Amino acid sequence: MLKMIGIVLIIGSFTGIGMSQRQQFRGHVVVLGDMISVLDTISGELSFHLTSIPEIIARLAQDKRLPVARIFGAMHTMVQQDDSLSLTYKWMKAFRDHGRDAGLTEEDIGILCDLSEFIGKYDARAQQKSVDYAKERLSRQLEIASAEMKSKGMVYRTCCIAAGILLVLVLI
Repeated sequence: MLKMIGIVLIIGSFTGIGMSQRQQFRGHVVVLGDMISVLDTISGELSFHLTSIPEIIARLAQDKRLPVARIFGAMHTMVQQDDSLSLTYKWMKAFRDHGRDAGLTEEDIGILCDLSEFIGKYDARAQQKSVDYAKERLSRQLEIASAEMKSKGMVYRTCCIAAGILLVLVLI
């Protein structure tokens, strides 16, 4: 009876590890989709409503999606502070400090930080072009992440289950 419980625990734990790895890939895909949606929101607000960047940040800070709310909430807090730091610095700091926790890679964070060079500095048309370019780059990242999730996610899950079964066979 104890052997059966041990077998189930070993295989279950290895399966859990594989599923956890797959979930990380899925989380990356989801957060990239969220960031593309954020860029769509920024683009629409800039081109149609001529909303200021601090107002857009305040709206995004109250977003229902946790990664978006975390990053833009921190950014909103920094924007409200009366200091001499630029919006560019605050944008970059928010993404660098909270981007990894939200599920973004360094390359994703770099793309979003590159956008900070244009946000709030130029006319609406130039900002629109920079947002569109960042959205295009993040869309490529999303395609890569989706392909990676499909290929590597299945491999991790299968290999972990196989490793669990192999360990059970070795221990028996």
